Amino acid sequence: MSEADHEGLPELSVVLVTYNSAHVVGAALDGLGTDPSIEIVVVDNGSSDETVQLVRQAHPHVLVVESGGNLGFAKGVNLGVERSRGSFVMLLNPDAIISSTSVTLLLDAARRDPDSVFAPFIEQPAPQRILSAGWMPTTWRMLTHYSGLSRLGRSAQWAQGHYLLPDQVTKPTNVEWATGACLLFSRAVWVRLGGLSERWFMYAEDVEFCFRARRSGHDIWLLPEARAEHMVGASDGHRDGTVNSAWVLNLREFHASSLAHGRASTQRWTAVVAAGLASRAVLAALLKGPRSESARRFAAYSTALVRSRR
Repeated sequence: MSEADHEGLPELSVVLVTYNSAHVVGAALDGLGTDPSIEIVVVDNGSSDETVQLVRQAHPHVLVVESGGNLGFAKGVNLGVERSRGSFVMLLNPDAIISSTSVTLLLDAARRDPDSVFAPFIEQPAPQRILSAGWMPTTWRMLTHYSGLSRLGRSAQWAQGHYLLPDQVTKPTNVEWATGACLLFSRAVWVRLGGLSERWFMYAEDVEFCFRARRSGHDIWLLPEARAEHMVGASDGHRDGTVNSAWVLNLREFHASSLAHGRASTQRWTAVVAAGLASRAVLAALLKGPRSESARRFAAYSTALVRSRR
């Protein structure tokens, strides 16, 4: 039994931030179960659907915190962790599902090594081409990803990209970043790092958090034996067909502030990533048609980068 249990406190707090998530959050909460040693905190960012009512009615054991408006992901997470009490914390997207068995695997690892951060193998809708974890988004790692050179990464780590490929993670792997869709760490690490950066409304804050964690001496471990499912993009409340390019724009801003060596370095990064996204748009147009969703998305991402070029 943990020290937290002796004090009558939960050992683990799971924090979810919702925004119009009624269509997905029930499955996420069902997966967590009702273990009394696990506290679940849902921070609702001003949903206009039935999210709050659904959680309160179907999951009365969950603490619901209404933020009063759409604060953004990082502010919502920081509020949720502040209101939680566990000695360990797990961030979980409302469109992610993780079993109690996998939670236990992550928690056991964190008990053994409370100075590290742990993430499961995130299973995405098929066909799964990448993992939401890997190396910092340097120009080289983005080039290896978009050029296809990262396919050599199973036998040559230097070729691995910003996103690892599924067959490159067959054992616990020390990575440079992992997605905030499911991430577990001790409260001591969280306090030491000061939580998530609130400089962005949404996206890139998990990469930046991992960057600060590693810089402060904390490892980031990806555990393939722990599994979670993630319906990428299903929790952001935008299901009207519009393309949100914030993820790549914020990633460039992070690169410029934390990884780049001057303006020319950021310009090279922009050229590499914009060209890579454009090539993906062309390939998607050839395979699926110029009006396909994937062709449209990749083209929009590339265009957004070029038009907002630093």
